[in-house]
Amino acid sequence: MSGGAQYVVAAYAVIWFLVLAYVVVLAARSARIGRRLEAITRLLDRQEQRADPPDAPGDAP
Repeated sequence: MSGGAQYVVAAYAVIWFLVLAYVVVLAARSARIGRRLEAITRLLDRQEQRADPPDAPGDAP
């Protein structure tokens, strides 16, 4: 392989590595945001349960 072709192959390898690293970072961010959203949803559900106590059986209108 000539010297120019080696540089082209090296450039492609670097670009593919950077793209792969970018995808991994995006996947990690997405997973972290999903976990946070799930935690917030659980907290809101707990808050709603505390704020809205179940009706007593004799309280029907």
